[in-house]
Amino acid sequence: MPATPTVLLLSSNGAGMGHLTRLLAYGRRLPGQVHRHVLSLSQAVPAVEAEGLTWEYLPSQGASGLRPATWRALFADRVTEVLERVDPDVLVFDGTHPYSGLDVALARHPRTRAVWSRRGMWKPGRNGHQLQKAAWFDSVLEPTDLAAPADTGETADAEAVRVRPVTLLDREELSGRAEARAALGLPADGPLALVSLGAGNINDTDDEVGAAAAALTANGIGVCVTAPSIAERAYAGSDVHLVRHFPLSRHFRAFDHAVVAAGYNSFHETLRLGVPTLFVPNTATSLDDQAARARYADRRGWALAAPTLTDGRAPALVAELVERGPELAAQAQADDPGNGAADAAAELLRVAALPTRTGAAR
Repeated sequence: MPATPTVLLLSSNGAGMGHLTRLLAYGRRLPGQVHRHVLSLSQAVPAVEAEGLTWEYLPSQGASGLRPATWRALFADRVTEVLERVDPDVLVFDGTHPYSGLDVALARHPRTRAVWSRRGMWKPGRNGHQLQKAAWFDSVLEPTDLAAPADTGETADAEAVRVRPVTLLDREELSGRAEARAALGLPADGPLALVSLGAGNINDTDDEVGAAAAALTANGIGVCVTAPSIAERAYAGSDVHLVRHFPLSRHFRAFDHAVVAAGYNSFHETLRLGVPTLFVPNTATSLDDQAARARYADRRGWALAAPTLTDGRAPALVAELVERGPELAAQAQADDPGNGAADAAAELLRVAALPTRTGAAR
C-alpha cells in the first residue's frame, strides 16, 4: 500500500465536462491527506488544475481515430500502466458505459478496489446490457436525480449505493454578484441571462440559441452565452457576451436568469444554486432523458420547461421567466435535499478501507 492514500478519478467523455465535474465534486470532499489523480477521456481535463489535482489525458476511441478493437487494447494497457504507477487504493469510473479493457486492467492490479459512479435518468429501454458490468466493480454509486420520481430507465430499479444529487459547489461557495460579474468580464449593471443550449448560431432565430437570444434581447436582458455553445464566427457583438470559466457555477450570481439544457450538471446546479431557469432539453442525446427531467422540474414548480424555443413561444416563455422565475427558484431551493457529494466521497473511502472523515480537501 502506498504511503499516501490515493484515489484515481477516471472519467469518460470525448469533449464534455459532466462526468469529470461529478468526479471533482467527490474529490473536493475527500480528506486533505488523500492524493487525487485524474485520468480522463475529456479534452477539457486541463481545467482540473484549478482544483490543484494532477491529471493526464487519454484520448477516446473517437478522438484517437483508432479502430474500436485497437483502442480497447490501448485503453487496457494505458489504464494498467497508470494503476501500476499511481497504485491507487480505489479507482472510481464515472460514466454510463464502462469501457471494455477496464476489467482487464483491474484484474491485472487486484490491490485497487473499484467503484462505478453512474447517474440515472436513462432513456427507457436503452443501455440495459451495460448493467452486467457492475460485476467489475466493488460498488456501484448512484448520485440520484432531483427528477428521480420520473426516472423510467434501466437503472431505476438496479442495485446501487444511492446518495443525494451531486453538484461541485454549494451555495455558500458562490461569489457575490459584483465579484462574479467582474470575474466574467460582464457589465456591472442591468439584467443578464445565461444561455447554454449546445452548439448554435446567435443570429439564427430558427435555432434554439438564436431564439433564446432574440427573446431575451427583446425583454432588455443581456445575453451571456457559454463559449462551447456558440461558434466564434457567430458572435454578435456588444449585446452578447461569451463566458468562459470553470467552474462557471461559482459565478452564477452574475445571472438573473438562465436558459439552459437539462443535462445532469446544468439541471442540478441551476436549481440548487438559485438561478431562475427555463429548461430546453436536448432530446438528441443517446441516453440522457433530459426531456423527462425538464418536465418534472416544471411540474414541481421549480423552473419552466419547453421542448423548443423555435416554435414562436420564446418571447412569452422569457416574459414568464422574468415574472415567475424568482418564485420558482425559491421553491426549488426550499425543496433541495442538499448535496450528496460528501456522502459519495465517504463511499469511496469505505470501499478503499480508508478513514471516512471527509470534507478537508477543498
